[in-house]
Amino acid sequence: PSSPWLMLPFNPTARAGGVAKLSVARFLSLAEGRVYVIRQPAPAARDRLCVGSSADGWLVTADARSELSLLNPITGAQLRLPPAATLPFVDARRGADGRVESYGLRSCFADGGGCGEEALVPTETLGPDRLRYEVYEKAIVVSAPRRVPPCSCWVGYAVLLICQPLGRLAVARAGDAEWALLDDADAPARCWVDAVRASFSGADGSRRDHQPVYTVDAAGRVDAWDTDAAATPSRAVAPPCGCSARSCAMSAACRKYLVELSPGRLLQVHRLREAAHARYAWEPRPEHMEYTTTGVELFEWTAATGLWARADGRVLGGRALFLGKSASLCVPVDDAGWCPGVRGGCVYFTDDGPWSHDRCHEVTPDVGVLDLADGSYRPPRGAARDLLWKWPPPVWVFPSLAS
Repeated sequence: PSSPWLMLPFNPTARAGGVAKLSVARFLSLAEGRVYVIRQPAPAARDRLCVGSSADGWLVTADARSELSLLNPITGAQLRLPPAATLPFVDARRGADGRVESYGLRSCFADGGGCGEEALVPTETLGPDRLRYEVYEKAIVVSAPRRVPPCSCWVGYAVLLICQPLGRLAVARAGDAEWALLDDADAPARCWVDAVRASFSGADGSRRDHQPVYTVDAAGRVDAWDTDAAATPSRAVAPPCGCSARSCAMSAACRKYLVELSPGRLLQVHRLREAAHARYAWEPRPEHMEYTTTGVELFEWTAATGLWARADGRVLGGRALFLGKSASLCVPVDDAGWCPGVRGGCVYFTDDGPWSHDRCHEVTPDVGVLDLADGSYRPPRGAARDLLWKWPPPVWVFPSLAS
């Protein structure tokens, strides 16, 4: 497979101007150490926030009006996803011309999950461009789009959206006009934090009829979902998993990721971070807080035991992890040409929050390569200068020309 690329922030001091500057995106090839500049379709690349990417080459982007699209940045293929206002807790307020002027975000914190009037906090009003920071936690491409003749229509795709408030799950499939909640709206929120599509093979080697999706919540519990079904309850897969670090109790300082190592084997990665300003006596506002990755804790689950067990870098078997807003992937690395430029036994991180408009535009993103053998954390080769810029936050891209 092709080696991953890193989608880079814009350089606000670049001399190229006009529409050309706004419509291109820059990608660093890890294999070559060089930057590719590729023109993107409208809306302007400069206005997009990437909230997910897949191993099939697709990005999930949110434009300046917080509308979501599937985009292949290599081929320029693009598909609109259902409007943001079709999420059950989002209301759109439109002007006389029909354009969205603001969004209303409704939150519910009832213990039983029901949203009676007494359980609602006041609706929060957000500008069209601000909703994307508050609602879109992460998007996972469950199945990639594919073209079918003779109409060249895009079919077969499905996108799972982890969305705030309370880390709910929403899904949109090909042909859907609106987002549908996947988890039970009447049940207590589980606060989902990551998801990964499973392989078609089961732990016993048999082939599944459907490709399930594994989701992990803030407590480290894992459930499996059939996103092909309209209203299918989840199936419990793995029990809670907590790390020993005190920072895991702080959602901003510890992020959890879920990776499928092989059928019947899951890996949970807890990313430990510290505030870069911790050495100062004063504490900046949270939206301006800089974090830096200090390490990880790894936990392996197997279908045979049904339990989480602490693991070290050897569990990767020489492979590498790519984590962030992108799909959480374990990538093979060897001397036979698999992912050139990528080092085994390392975790490749991009920044994934907590995001806000201020953080994304004013705080240097936490992007780096963590070597599990010596604990070092360095910028990807050739990226140090570009990571001085902030917007948009970098994301891993797995380039593909397939349609």
